[in-house]
Amino acid sequence: MSNKLPGDDQQVTVQGRHTEFTGDDKFRFSCHEHLECFNRCCRDINIFLSPYDVLRMSRKLGLTTGDFLRCHTTRLRPGERGFCVVIIKMREDADLVCPFVTKRGCSVYDERPWSCRMAPVEIRGENKYGFAFDSDHCRGLLEDREWTVEEWMQNQGNDKYGELEPEFDKIPQTLKFTGLSALDEHIGEMFYMACYDLDRFRRYVFEGSFLSIFGVDKDTARQIKDDDPALLQFGFHWLARNFDLRKSMEVRDEVFGIEQRG
Repeated sequence: MSNKLPGDDQQVTVQGRHTEFTGDDKFRFSCHEHLECFNRCCRDINIFLSPYDVLRMSRKLGLTTGDFLRCHTTRLRPGERGFCVVIIKMREDADLVCPFVTKRGCSVYDERPWSCRMAPVEIRGENKYGFAFDSDHCRGLLEDREWTVEEWMQNQGNDKYGELEPEFDKIPQTLKFTGLSALDEHIGEMFYMACYDLDRFRRYVFEGSFLSIFGVDKDTARQIKDDDPALLQFGFHWLARNFDLRKSMEVRDEVFGIEQRG
């Protein structure tokens, strides 16, 4: 599909959902407040949050991870044997707009989620990419600024996620559900806590016998006590490699037993 851009004598390919490209190909995009569609992509859409997103956004807003999750997110579980995902809770009183959007743009822009940083680019496979929108919805696709995927990710700060979350992707490969509802509910809650509710996970690790039961050495304990990213990585590693169902339930009852009974 070709078309002429305003003020341009050359024909260019109009980009949209039909467009596919590799990581080495160039695509055109620029977003700014002078576009007629500014903020349109932040309405009535599922914005999935990674664990690092939840941590960064909660700290940006001065909230605990638990308060952030309760106030601003919805937890979804894909099927009976799937681990939950977390999405931003859109404002039902404002035409399903993202709660962090203002007339001037995103109020948490410097800590915005990974998926927002990637937009309008979407991953479609191994070294395969496309666009989540058509140009009639996202006018930024008609702009002249060119990028490769790597250049775009570096510009948006997405390269930092690759340093922190690789162990997160390994969790479903090793942490398996049992088929027993009570045990599987516990496994799901451990996953949600360690990956998303980091402040609650810190209590779980340090307010009971976790360190001794799971054999955490003193150097690691000192490192993760006050370092959020280090604790997050520790939680991924624990779930993927060192999780023990019986021991985890023992620590849960020890730390949260009274709270749960109340």
